[in-house]
Amino acid sequence: MIEIKKDYTVNFNHKEIKINKGLYAYIGSAMKNLHQRVGRHLTFNEKAYQKHWHIDGILENEENKIIFIAMLPSDRRIEEDISIEFAKNFEFIKGFGATDLTVKSNLYLIDDIDCFFEIIKNFIL
Repeated sequence: MIEIKKDYTVNFNHKEIKINKGLYAYIGSAMKNLHQRVGRHLTFNEKAYQKHWHIDGILENEENKIIFIAMLPSDRRIEEDISIEFAKNFEFIKGFGATDLTVKSNLYLIDDIDCFFEIIKNFIL
């Protein structure tokens, strides 16, 4: 979950994606090295990583803050399943992430925190 404090434009692969301020959930997968991937996102600026994933375009702005992480280890890919459920309940930023999936986005504006946690809970149980 990322707090975007002011309207922001992400430039990624010669494409501009406009994102309004708000609280967003980014859904990603890491079938291997989950802890390392999350650690990379948490330390993106201090380690001066190169931009590789869409989320890096948000994290490069130090005003945008990761405020919550839910890691759901699984031996199967659940990224798309989670994203499908989020798309039923939240607005999304079209074309953000999910380039290898059938969903239109992996970035969702969270305007109902209870609904957010209910969806996450369903994938834990």
